[in-house]
Formats: sequence, structure tokens, C-alpha cells
Amino acid sequence: MISQKYTPIQAYGRALTMLRQPSRFFRLSAVTLLCCFAASLQAANTRMTAIALFDGSDGPAYVQISGVTLNGKTELRMCDGVTKIEKRNYDLLFKTQLAGATSLERSADGVLKLTVNSKPICVVPGSLRFDKKTELTPAEAADQAMLQGLIISSSTPGLGLPPFKPGVRLVFVAAPDDELAAYLSADRAHSTSAWQAFLQHYGSSTRAADARNAMAAIYEGSAESAFAEYRRSVTRSDLTRLKQAQQQADDAEKSVAGYAPARKLKEQINKEQESLLESDRNSLQNFRKALTEHAVGYAQLAAAKQHSEQVIEVNSQYPPALALHAEIVGEQRKLNSAVQSAETSLTARRYDDAMAVLAPYRSFAPEVPRIDAVVSAVYTVHLVRGQEFAKSRAWDQAAAEFRRALDVRSDSNDAAAALKNAELQSNNASNKQAAQNAMAQSRSYAAKGEFVDAYEILANLPDAQQPYVADQLASLQKNYVTAAFRRAQKLQEIHVPIRGRADEDAVRQAYDLLERASSLSGDPAMKLKRDLLSDKISAYYVEQAQKYLSKPMGSGVGIGWLYLGEAERYKPNMGVVREAMARYATAYQLRSRLSMGVVLRDQTSRRDNLGFADQLRDAIANGLESSGLPMKALRQFNESDSVQPNFVLVAEILEHRVVKNTNLETLQSKYRAATHEVKNPAWLQANQDYDAAQQQLSAAQRAAADAQGQHKKKEVIVAANEAVAAAQKHVADTRHTLETTEQTRPENVIETYNYTKKNIDLTAVVDTTFRIKDQSGNAVEAPSEIRRDDHKVAVVLDNVKPEDTEGIKKQSTEPDEGQFLTDLEIQSRDALIKSVREKVLLLPGKILAEARRRTQSGDLDGAAEEYVLYMNAVSPDSSQGREEAANFLHDHFNVTVGAQANTAESRVERPLR
Repeated sequence: MISQKYTPIQAYGRALTMLRQPSRFFRLSAVTLLCCFAASLQAANTRMTAIALFDGSDGPAYVQISGVTLNGKTELRMCDGVTKIEKRNYDLLFKTQLAGATSLERSADGVLKLTVNSKPICVVPGSLRFDKKTELTPAEAADQAMLQGLIISSSTPGLGLPPFKPGVRLVFVAAPDDELAAYLSADRAHSTSAWQAFLQHYGSSTRAADARNAMAAIYEGSAESAFAEYRRSVTRSDLTRLKQAQQQADDAEKSVAGYAPARKLKEQINKEQESLLESDRNSLQNFRKALTEHAVGYAQLAAAKQHSEQVIEVNSQYPPALALHAEIVGEQRKLNSAVQSAETSLTARRYDDAMAVLAPYRSFAPEVPRIDAVVSAVYTVHLVRGQEFAKSRAWDQAAAEFRRALDVRSDSNDAAAALKNAELQSNNASNKQAAQNAMAQSRSYAAKGEFVDAYEILANLPDAQQPYVADQLASLQKNYVTAAFRRAQKLQEIHVPIRGRADEDAVRQAYDLLERASSLSGDPAMKLKRDLLSDKISAYYVEQAQKYLSKPMGSGVGIGWLYLGEAERYKPNMGVVREAMARYATAYQLRSRLSMGVVLRDQTSRRDNLGFADQLRDAIANGLESSGLPMKALRQFNESDSVQPNFVLVAEILEHRVVKNTNLETLQSKYRAATHEVKNPAWLQANQDYDAAQQQLSAAQRAAADAQGQHKKKEVIVAANEAVAAAQKHVADTRHTLETTEQTRPENVIETYNYTKKNIDLTAVVDTTFRIKDQSGNAVEAPSEIRRDDHKVAVVLDNVKPEDTEGIKKQSTEPDEGQFLTDLEIQSRDALIKSVREKVLLLPGKILAEARRRTQSGDLDGAAEEYVLYMNAVSPDSSQGREEAANFLHDHFNVTVGAQANTAESRVERPLR
């Protein structure tokens, strides 16, 4: 702003006049002018003291100055709004004083800024020289500023007054203050080292807290920057920046205990660390899985250890990182200990001990050279030993060593081939030796005339040993046929008819003798004798079968069926056998094979059930038949039938319902009912600005007319005309703004309304129970209850207006009660079937236990039926129980099951559904 020179009284009056002007610009200028004028009056003869802050050769520095002047004066000229200062209008600039100001600073653009009442204003020195220039910029004018005064103290001894270059700042103080000077210098330096130096000297001052906060803020800023840079990285594999952020945040908290920004940042860093640790946890889990499954996976542990150490470097006190690292190191320590122990055992030639201690980690041999070295050494020892035994034809010992070598390295083709050859050679040697022993016994029998025993001891040898005894068998054949026929004849004379077990065994022996003798000799008479004897044996077994099959309620059908099989074996295609099998097939299916009747009792209302009971019955039957046991499930059976299934499953539906509770509420909301036009605030402001601009134009035109009428100086007239031109432009601008602004704007009319909220509470319960009982009605399994319930809450909003302004949306879909209950039925059904299957899988064990109990109580017939049922219930792989059952049936009833091809079994139809 350009102004003419006024006396103090004239300037004060001019300022008061400007205060009465309507323009905010004039009022603001008046306030500034009054402040500077008041300071000028007060500080006309005040001696100023200041702290000069500047950058020295060693960094930020300060000097304290008494009697501060600029070019020998405390007076300055204000240049706010002035871009060029001409020589002819320089004297018109308002004056101000240093006194009353808080600071004077030369900014980066070179302009002097005087701060008065917290407001910076542009100033230039009070004695400006234009020399040959007609005009200067404020920055060029500031170049002439020369700081003068008496140095009282300085940050470094020997410092002089600094040139008033950009960046230099004066802070005016009432009296010299070393503490404040040091504080301001540290603030200017904006470094932790500067603040630490301040605190070393003034740690107990009132400014110490501010200094610590400033230092904490610097640390925090550095931490935030490092953390942001870490997050910007693509892979985040380099944790240097994250570590730096953690350290800087720690330093911030050390500066100010509980520094909130640092604590918040550290929480974010902890989250990053937790995310980093997740991969290490997965690697540790994969290592342990590989350890359990005996697969490769040591690399997972090594990677987890290395990475977790890097995470700990970020924050060595982070508990989750320390705990995980301890787990990883523990696994590594156990592995190292096992390897070291194995190496010690290997040195002591305790090879089995070495492999035993290394067993859990053998799969890591491809990844860990030390493990591979131990494994290779032990493998080589066993392989070499086996080769040495093989050279001396000690085939059993060689096979044992090759087997150990193959245990160490299962993928070794050399060890596998050597083992196969050793086992072959060992078997050949064993067969030859066994054949030689048998031939020696056979010669002994032959020498005593016992040709049957001499022949059969050789004939009963395994196929692998037969080539060694073929010649001796051929030499004994003629004598054997004659002796076998005579022995068979004698056995028949003594034991026919069959009256008991001794007769039965003797007659079967006679049959076997005739069978072998007739096949060797081809004598028709001998074959006829064999066939007549087979008729008698078959008739005996049919008689035994009829005795057991005719027992009430099918209680002997299992043994009877086996006797039919024996009769069929000695005399195939007997009509009486076929008839008996056809007659008792159904009873055999129900009593001698696993069968279970399904009874379902519904204790609920059929109206609530709607077919659930029938579905459940079918599901139970399907579950039984797919349980993995060969079981026939009877969905419908008559409890009065003479032959009942082995077991009955009784299921009950105790509770089956869905309850719906509804609660209605009427709630209030707001909606947009209509719109109406209101005055636009922007237009009102534009209108006020336009009126003010017109008043300013009128005032400027009057002032210009007064200047011309009073024949003022040319400069005054020019300034007045310029003011008129500026006012005219301002009027044009405000008029344009007014004309382009809408006078009104639409506004919504908001009204209240009511809508309905329906709270729907659904609760469903399906409670079932089942128990398994045997034919006598005794519980085989304790009752099991399967209860499933569910709860669901839904909200339906009705009568919601589309124009609702509170965010309420219409929700009109109610939950489907039927589907809700159906879903629960499926859950209950699946749980019931699962429990039924678990119980059913226990039945073979209970059948075997019942057979043993009956054996101990002397009920051999009942025990036999249970053993037959057990053998039909389990797979042939269940060797222990099946062998027990087969031995019992052979010892007590002389029937053969399991290994023999029992033709009677092929006649039984598969269970009907």
C-alpha cells in the first residue's frame, strides 16, 4: 500500500476515519495501522534487546544483542501489498518501530517480516537508498538492512553480528536470557543432538518438558518416515527400515514417558511383526508335520530360524517373537543333539543305536549332510556284512543284514536285489533240508512196512519241497495204494455206521485214503468203494443238519447250514441238500448273518412331523447297510414271526417342533416430504459485497474530486485516480459474481413418519434317542440321545418410505419356518446315523464276547451259533477272532469254515432291502 507522510496526530485521525468505512479491507488496514502507530508512540526512545538466530559455520548459532538497530534506526517502513517501491513514494509508506514487535525475520524469499501481535507484516529499512535505481522490490530493499548493536553473549565465543541474510531471525526480549537463546537455537536446529545439548545445561528448567516433547517429536517423525518407507517396499523382506522405526519410537518414549504417538506407532509395528511371524509359525508347523510323516522338511526349520532372528532384531523384547524363536531353537537343539548322539554311537560301532536315535530325523538326510553321513555309514556296514555272509553261503544271516541295509535306505536297488537273492537261496536251502529230513523219516517208516505213513509224510510236503522227493514218492506209490486200501477197509468195518465223533473222524480218514489211492491207481473198484463211503458220510451230515435246522426260532441254523456244506462237499448236488438250503435260506440270512430290524416310534404329533419319521427310518436302514459291515436292515418286520433278526434298533422321536415368536414395534423416522426455494447464502454474500464495492467507489470518486478541486499535488491526484480505477474494477467483479450466482436454491422439507418393525424369533428342536437290543430283548448298547436345537432372529421392516433420510431400508423377507426346521432335521439325522454306525461297528466284538461267555457256561451249541455269526460279520483279515471261531467249530463240531470253498454259502441270496 502506498501512503503519503502524516504527522502522528494526522495518522491517528486517518486510521479512525478508516475504521468507520464499511469495507472490511479498510477496517483491517486501520487496525494494523493503529497497532503499529501505538507501538511507534510507545517505542520512540526504547532501547531494544534481541536474540539473533542464524546458521554459523558449525551449524545453528545465536548472539544476544543490546541496543538493536537496523541501519542505525529502530524505525521501519511497512510494505504490505507493495511489490515495487519507487523513490517518489517511499516516504509515503507507513512507519513502524521495532519496539512492540516479537520478532523480525528475513524469509527465504529475502523479504523482511516483522511480527506484531502474532501477525507478520512486510517491512523495509527506515533509511533506504535508491542510488541510480528508480524502484526496488521488498527483497532488494532488505538487502540494505544492516544489523547493529552490542553483543552481550553468544553460543560460541567470538561470534560477531551476522549479516542479515535470508534465514536470519531476531527474537526481541525484555532482557538478555541465555536459556531462551539456547532453547530457540535448539528449536531452529531441529535435531535431537541440539535438544540433548540444551537439556544437559537446562534439564530442570520450565522449558525442559517442551524440549523433551520436541525431541520426542523428531524421533517420532523419523520413525513414521522409516515405517512408511518399509510399507512402501514391495516384498518387505528387508527389515532394516522396520527396525529403524522401532528404535526411533523407543527413543521417543525414552524422551517422554508414555509418548502417545510413539506408543501408537509401536502397536502398528507389533502388528507387522505378528504378520511376519505367521510365516515362521507355518514353517515350524510344516517342519513338525514333515517330522511326523517322515518326509523332507528341514529347510522349513532353517528358514524359520533365520527369519525369526531377523524379526527379533526389530524388537528384541517382543514376547511372541521370543516365544516362537525359543520353539524353533528348541527343535533345532533336539535335532543337533540326536545327530551328535548318533555320531557318537557310530564311532563306537553301535550302529543300531545310531539309527534308533536318528530315526525321527532320517527323512532329512537329503537336506542335512551330517544325517546323510550317518545313514550312509550304517547302510554301508550292513550291506558289506551281508555280502560277506553271502560269500560264505550263510544265507539267513546275509538276508538279515541286507534287510537292515534296506531299512536304512529303502530306495536302494542294490540292497533290494541282494535281499531277494539271499531269501531265494535261503528258502532253497531250507526246502532241501526239510525234504531230506522227510525222506529220512519216510525210509524209516518203509523199513518197518508202514507204507501209508512213509508215503504221506512225503506227499504232504509243500509244493516247493516236492521236486526233492519225487523219486522216492514214485518208488512208494505201489505199496502205498495196497496199504491205503487195506487200512480204509479196516476203518470202515470198525466205524460204520457212524455213531459219534471217533467214528466220524475215522470214516473221513478212510475216505481220504480211498480218494488218494484211487487217484493214483485209477482202479474202478476202488473208486466205487470211495463213492459208496461218500454217500454214507453225506447222509450222516444231512442227518446232523436236519437236527440243528429243526430247532425252534432258527436257533441252530448256523451249525445246520455248515453241516449241509459238509454233506455237499462229500456228495455234490444232492437233492435233499438243495431242498434244505432253499427252505432255510431266509432263516440263515436273519440268524447267522448280521441282521437288524428297525423300529421307529414317534412320540410327537404327526401334524408336526409330516413324514420325518419315515425319512428317519429309511436313513437309519441305509446307514446300517453302508456301515462297512455285511448287515441286512429290515425296515418292516413282524415281531411275531418265528425267526427274528439278530438285533433290533429301536429309535424314538422325543421332540420335533419349531416355535415362532413375533413382536411388533412402531418406530419413528424422517423422510423428504417436499422441496422449497430459499435464499442462497452465496448470493446474499455476493449482494453485500456488491453494495460495499459501490460505496467504496463513491468514496473514491469523492476523494478524487476533492483532490482536483483543492489543486493537490500531482502525486496525490494520480493516487486518487488509481484508487477510483481500482474501485471500479472491484465493482465490476462483484457485480459479475452477483449476476452469476443463483438467488435461490432448493431445500428439502423433512417430516416425520411411522414404520413397523417386526422381530421374529424362531426356535427349533429335534430330540431323538435309540437303543440296540438282542433277540431276547436285552440291551446291547445303552440308550443314546441325539438332541439338536437352533435359534434364529430376523427383523422385517414394513411401511418404510423410499424417501427415508435416516438410512432405514425396507426388509420384507420373513424366514422360512419349514426350511429352518428341515435344516435342523438334516443335522439331527446325520448325527443320529453317525452315532448308530459307531455303535454297530462294536457289534462283532460283542458277538465274540457272547460266544466266549456261552463256551464258558457249557452252552456249546449257542456258542457255535455266535461264532458262525461272528465269522459272517467280520472280514477275512480279522485273523485272531476268525481263527478262534474256526478252531472252536472244528474241535467241537468237526466242520471246516473259512479257507474251504463252502458251496452252501454260494446258495444264500443277498439280503433283501
